[in-house]
Amino acid sequence: MARSSECTEQYAQKVFDSAGIVRDAILRQLSLPNCAVVSLDVLIRPETPDDYAAIREVNLAAFGSLLEAALVERLRDDGLVIASLVAVDDAGQVVGHILFSPVMTMATEGDQMQVASLAPMSVLPSRQRRGIGSMLVEHGIELCRRAHYHAIVLVGHPSYYPRFGFTHALVVGLKNPFAADEAFMGLELVRGALSEIEGRVVYPEAFYQLS
Repeated sequence: MARSSECTEQYAQKVFDSAGIVRDAILRQLSLPNCAVVSLDVLIRPETPDDYAAIREVNLAAFGSLLEAALVERLRDDGLVIASLVAVDDAGQVVGHILFSPVMTMATEGDQMQVASLAPMSVLPSRQRRGIGSMLVEHGIELCRRAHYHAIVLVGHPSYYPRFGFTHALVVGLKNPFAADEAFMGLELVRGALSEIEGRVVYPEAFYQLS
């Protein structure tokens, strides 16, 4: 595995993909400091301001609407980004993107905990089914773990995300405003972070304004 010169030897290769946030969008479709991972002829690295326009175009191409691109931009503007990663090919083109942002779990007894939300993830249609999405998802999960998040939630395809450890069984005690079925999934980075609570997930205003 190749690494950028900024990365130290301690960082092992990790790679990743993301989900939509609103039901119809789904159906249509940390702080590892400046560390980049190269595999499958693409580079996975944190976004930079120079990537913003390309990220917008990738989301538009992948989802066919501006909803996901607008969500990314609103979360970025609001400072609600845990990790925003891009996949860049050997020609320097951004071909994929994933974003993780903070949301709250509100337990019925009043306890609150900030967890990560995976949404959205996009790969250019011409570059899909090549493992780029998986690289983005896995790398993002590792960044959330290193940032000491205890869990990650998402609303996405039930046939795709279980390969990364996401499951609906972990979130049966939680209500999600965007899904109430198998599309709502969670991944525990600390045991019991999701499975041992009952309550609801509260998203930032950005999600509701764009739904």
